[in-house]
Amino acid sequence: MKLLLDYGFLELNLHRIYLRVFSFNSRAIKLYEKLGFKQEGISREVIYRHGGWHDIIHMAVLQREYLEIREKL
Repeated sequence: MKLLLDYGFLELNLHRIYLRVFSFNSRAIKLYEKLGFKQEGISREVIYRHGGWHDIIHMAVLQREYLEIREKL
């Protein structure tokens, strides 16, 4: 994931990278937060799985935010 963010921000000079993740994917959410992503919103009860409805979490990181924490990763 770090390689993709480096490419997006350092090679393509993108300002912002965003993603969506299912709320039950706690391991991915922790990874994204470690990489600097912040939660921007929630689409509520989008997917029905294992007997219950789950949300989609919208997350994004800005170039300046990623570059600040990049060396710590």
